[in-house]
Amino acid sequence: MIRLRILYPVGAFLLLGAHLEAGAEQWRVRSPIPQHVYGHSAAALNGSVHLLGGCHTDDWQLPTDAHQVYDPVSDSWSEAARLPLALGWSMPAVHDGKIYLFGGGYHRADQGMTSSDQAWVYDPALDRWDRLRSLPEPRMNGFAAASGDFVYISLGYNRQGGADDGVVEEFRSTYRYDPARDRYEKVADAPETGCYIASGVHEGLVYAVPGSLREYGFHGDYQWADGALIYDPQRNEWTKLDIPRIEKRVFYLTQSSASMVHGGRLWVIGGMAVNRTRTTRTEYLDLELKRFFPGPDLPYPRCCGGGGIAAGQLVIGGGFIDGEGLGAPAMETLTLPVD
Repeated sequence: MIRLRILYPVGAFLLLGAHLEAGAEQWRVRSPIPQHVYGHSAAALNGSVHLLGGCHTDDWQLPTDAHQVYDPVSDSWSEAARLPLALGWSMPAVHDGKIYLFGGGYHRADQGMTSSDQAWVYDPALDRWDRLRSLPEPRMNGFAAASGDFVYISLGYNRQGGADDGVVEEFRSTYRYDPARDRYEKVADAPETGCYIASGVHEGLVYAVPGSLREYGFHGDYQWADGALIYDPQRNEWTKLDIPRIEKRVFYLTQSSASMVHGGRLWVIGGMAVNRTRTTRTEYLDLELKRFFPGPDLPYPRCCGGGGIAAGQLVIGGGFIDGEGLGAPAMETLTLPVD
């Protein structure tokens, strides 16, 4: 059942009703993921969704190099070339038929989770990762998005140590990466910091929906984000949309995922709500109307996963459901028709 927590002017009810009818499809439970992960990155490529790295134990400081690929048409999983470095919370983008992967967190001996400045590109034709020029600074839990000939990397933070006080800097800086020249160029700073981000591109504009303005521990707690950020590459300008979410939360099931825009909608799925419980809530940002609308609820509360849109299906893999400690591993793949 779709529920509303936001009031609209009377004149908007007809439009809102059309959105609810269009989103009437429901989630399906599909084949289980072969290796449980959380905090992973994801990208859709050639009709499949690639889950990249993440953590596979109850220790968030021990990431994996797993590269798991889901085909929503055949409802089957396969393996691809493993990541060159075990990473969590890295920043993927899809450009010219390849997956670009920037930064992320790796396990550094005697220090724990540490931000990386490394960057890589995956060629599906060769099933191979190749090293790119390093980022200007170590960064994780931000976002990357491909628009035109370039990839834009922004937000996130530099963590140098796994403890709550390990974050040493949070970023508003934005870089334009040129794949043809393997070069970075600094562009306009974002208007605010952010992490746990759902992002994507529509008509050349880059959109970002952060879950929090700050990483937990750096300022004592999450600073729950609202609204959305827009970057215009042509004007080199950022805009903040001061619009209410359906529900504020972090640890989206669409964080660190490169392929979450479809049909003019940027999807924000699941996560942990302000009351510190996992949520079934889904919503999407209508990129034309610049408003958030509710989507179909998840079949159960779930957080910390990743996914993408491929073959007309929004795919979610990994993460946690309710349970002791971090929670019980979410093994079921979930899909939602979005065409």
